[in-house]
Amino acid sequence: MKRIKYIAIVWLLFVGSAVIAQTTPEEYAKQYTGAHLLFSQGKYSLAMEAFKPLIKSDENNPFANYSSFYYALSAYRQGYVPMAKDMLLQVKQLYPKWSKIDEVNLWLAQIYFEQEEFNSALNILKSVKNKRSRDFIVDLKRYHITGIENLNTLKSLHKNNSEDEVVARVLAKRIAALPLADRDQELLERLIEDFDLDPEILNVSLVTKTVFKDSYKVAVILPFVVDKLEPVDKPKVNQFVLDIYEGIRLAVDSLKDSGIDIQLFAYDTKRDSVATSKILAKEEMKGMDLIIGPLYAKPIELVTQFAYTNQINVINPLFSNTDIIGKNPYSFLFKPGSEQVGVEAAKYVAKNARNKVGIIFYEDSKSDSTMAYSYKQRIEKDSFNIIMTQKIRKDESRAILDLLLISDEKIKEASTEEARSNYTIGIDSIGHIFVASDNDLISTKVISAVETRGDSITVIGSAEWMELPVINYETYGRLKTVLYAPAYMPKDTLGFKNFRNRYLKKHKKSPNKYVASGFELMMLMGKSLDKHGKYFQIGWGEEGFMPGFISYGYNFNQSNSNQLVPILRFDDEEMEVILNQEERDGDIEK
Repeated sequence: MKRIKYIAIVWLLFVGSAVIAQTTPEEYAKQYTGAHLLFSQGKYSLAMEAFKPLIKSDENNPFANYSSFYYALSAYRQGYVPMAKDMLLQVKQLYPKWSKIDEVNLWLAQIYFEQEEFNSALNILKSVKNKRSRDFIVDLKRYHITGIENLNTLKSLHKNNSEDEVVARVLAKRIAALPLADRDQELLERLIEDFDLDPEILNVSLVTKTVFKDSYKVAVILPFVVDKLEPVDKPKVNQFVLDIYEGIRLAVDSLKDSGIDIQLFAYDTKRDSVATSKILAKEEMKGMDLIIGPLYAKPIELVTQFAYTNQINVINPLFSNTDIIGKNPYSFLFKPGSEQVGVEAAKYVAKNARNKVGIIFYEDSKSDSTMAYSYKQRIEKDSFNIIMTQKIRKDESRAILDLLLISDEKIKEASTEEARSNYTIGIDSIGHIFVASDNDLISTKVISAVETRGDSITVIGSAEWMELPVINYETYGRLKTVLYAPAYMPKDTLGFKNFRNRYLKKHKKSPNKYVASGFELMMLMGKSLDKHGKYFQIGWGEEGFMPGFISYGYNFNQSNSNQLVPILRFDDEEMEVILNQEERDGDIEK
């Protein structure tokens, strides 16, 4: 009995002491005041120790949330960033409706930014409701996002935060600071439009409205190499350049007859960047409404940049490499780009091939390899199987015969049944061969090999092959050849006959393809300037397909290179022209 009484007394003493030891609100307040004083004095290590016992949840402790917050800040000041981050996240979880939760989110965003967790930082800033924090948030974003060096990181950040203006502005400024050839012009223009950015502040030139004039100045900047021309009646080394210019001049005369005034100015680049720079330095160049040319890499680079800086449209008369126009909204290709040619050829084959197995040969050049790659990418979307993609150099064209017919010995016996049974590529095992090359050695080897095989392979090649005397129309018809013809001009139309007669009357000889190209280019540009003004691309985008004058036409819709690629299909002795454009209602009859 005495023992039970003793235990009861001990228990009462213990409970009594526990009650006595419980911290009162006043004591919590005193401890918090001391801890906060240490924090305000910058004694963060001591402050952490002082705030630590105040973090626990207790009905007598009204400072648990504040203590947790300042404990996190003290840890941050001490360099214990992960600890600070964890404590701030705990505060968000335990006290989501706390009046100071915006400050918690701001500090968390700061830590996320420092740890390069940019998406997390931007997401948490979206939850800050205090309007007075907006300027601080903008400054916080701008400081950290401006410091992002990797452009792809910025693009990704914009993709995930497409409505964030700070990200958009920093990204636009970064893109605009790049060399013209490296810019993502499409993205830049979209950012400017979506966020109403000032192009002038970004030093960006955009085409927004056109200018109409009574007369237009056109500069023809080509390598005439006048100082090396000999006064003799024979073809010059750069005869094709002179022919292009003659075609341009003839078109200017024709335009004048229809009331369109074009003032033509010719400049000689001499195939030299120094000469080109001197031309562009002339004050008169800034007053041009259009530049035609030039033809070599460095002059093209100089003229393209000049055109962009001075907002003057420039069009290249011969090249099909879209790299030369880059991201310049003022730069154009008269001919379809190699990518477009490959795509259009692939569209035709996809619709008409009887066998989905094919081979690609391409020449060792930038434009041809680009065309071959584009063709392969597009045709494989339609479940075609390209079993061979082979680069062929000019001096190695014999390799085509070896690939299709095995060896020289077998080639000599190719007319026999024994030779035919020894083909590496079995008879009728493939449906077509696509050839990305104008070279006569390559084209003749392909045609010869297919003729020798005697199977049903369709050859898809360049319309330039038609100028080769070694291959006649009968051969094309017999093999049912298909030719992509980006520069094709049918000679039996009224337009071409009028052009030829006009040239004959003036020069006493028939025009060649370069004269025709110069004429067609200038007719297109003259009519476009007259109809749509100096910045004709605005009208081009709205107009879509435009009929040609001695060609089948053009389509510059959403592109700075012509998208229309005629396809020539041979069948026996007939040739059919197909305009393989999905966006058009039908073929053009001309």
